Amino acid sequence: MARRLPARAVDAVVVAVAAAELVTVPDGVGPVVAASYLLAVAALAVRRRWPLAVALATVPAAASGYLWLAPMCALGTAAALSSRALAHGCAAAMFLVAAAPATAAEARARSAHEWATVALGPALFSAGPTVLGRLARTRRELAEHLERLNAVREQEREQAAERAIVVERARMAREMHDVVSHQVNLIAVEAGVLALTSRDDRARDCGERIGELSSRTLDELRDMLGVLRAPARGGATAGLADLPALVAASGLPVRTDYRLATASSPPSPETAHAVFRIVQESLTNAAKHAPGSAVGLVIAGGPAHGTLSVEVTNGPPDDASRPPHPRRRRAPGHGLAGLRERAALLGGSVTAAPTADGGFTVRAELPYA
Repeated sequence: MARRLPARAVDAVVVAVAAAELVTVPDGVGPVVAASYLLAVAALAVRRRWPLAVALATVPAAASGYLWLAPMCALGTAAALSSRALAHGCAAAMFLVAAAPATAAEARARSAHEWATVALGPALFSAGPTVLGRLARTRRELAEHLERLNAVREQEREQAAERAIVVERARMAREMHDVVSHQVNLIAVEAGVLALTSRDDRARDCGERIGELSSRTLDELRDMLGVLRAPARGGATAGLADLPALVAASGLPVRTDYRLATASSPPSPETAHAVFRIVQESLTNAAKHAPGSAVGLVIAGGPAHGTLSVEVTNGPPDDASRPPHPRRRRAPGHGLAGLRERAALLGGSVTAAPTADGGFTVRAELPYA
């Protein structure tokens, strides 16, 4: 598709063509008429900004009957950029000035045939640019209408997609409820039985902790299902205030170091929730891969820094805390990959690497706001 010329380039071409018409003007027209010609040609440079003023400025040049391009261009622009009444008024003024006789004696000497012949040229001279200008205006209005119509259709498509997402989220919520909640309830029941019937203190403690974790999992599952069912309303998400309870429920020896400056303004809910999930995943991995090891949790940052950093480091696994029988090998999870994706969506980053003593460290840098 060919590119349209810029408006300034089009105006320059119009002024140049109208100026070239000056060579067709007779030499003896007089200084006043010559000045009206120059004014008409020069005014075309600003015809888009002041269309009516430029059209009126070209009327004296049209009255002489020698200069046609400048008045026609000015009249067409006025018809395209002004209202219908103003455009027709300019066209009528241009026709009357161009068709009027120079003197009263000339008007009395004209016959009906001569009046028709004399009026034909000014009629075409004024009607042609007016019709073309109105057509250009109509075309522009139609293009704007089509653009608005396309915007409305695009909005309707987006709304339809959002409705489909809501329906799919509701279906996913039902599936998650049917698949996950039943199994977690069974785990909670078995853990309660273990805590009540076991004679081993450590086993009872493990059963109670498993029961508490199962209850917390069910609560979080209900919150997630509420968000899936009603995404527009949002939902309460875990944040920094929930970290002490999370650390206590993990059953790990965690040494916490909070260096937060949140007195002036707290971090954004998205950042606080991401911190909670990073700590949760790190503690879960530490309990799974390094049971009995000491864990260090450092959270630092504030609005002055613009970032919030999280570091979770666990030591090597304690052999005395390993189960007597090896666990069944499981497929690798996607927890760290999910944390990286969550941080990337916020504009942050997550790195994970083993330490020199056989432990593991997870570091995250997140935007504070």
